Amino acid sequence: MQKKEDINKLFIDTSVFIRFFTKDDQEKYDDCVKLFELIEKGTIRPYTSNIVLLEIFFVLTSLYKFEKLQVRKSLGIVLQMRNLTLIEKTNTPSALRYFDKYRIKYTDCLIVTQIPKGTRLITYDAEFSKIKSLHALTPTEVLSAA
Repeated sequence: MQKKEDINKLFIDTSVFIRFFTKDDQEKYDDCVKLFELIEKGTIRPYTSNIVLLEIFFVLTSLYKFEKLQVRKSLGIVLQMRNLTLIEKTNTPSALRYFDKYRIKYTDCLIVTQIPKGTRLITYDAEFSKIKSLHALTPTEVLSAA
């Protein structure tokens, strides 16, 4: 079990936002709501990136067939999160090394290069578990440690 102080800074991956916006899994949706409530209380400092925003837009419009205006509003909700830090810089050579070594989605490799030191990745994407040094958590794990 993680100590509370180990999870006060979280980089939120695409999959967490997708579960929240689609409500396609009630248990995961409920956990996302509780997580976002902790963020709004200031208990957790959230990070995400433009890569994540791009993936949210793509997944919601292409796979879930959400209207583009609806997705635009959803992105606005993300950007209004309390104390959100939006990471814009990537490290392409490192991302390519992650891709070569772990064979996970290239966008996930880019995301890995964006996670600030001392920040944990929160995701439902099991592919990240291939990178043992990453120590990714699910929202459920964060809530149980909070």
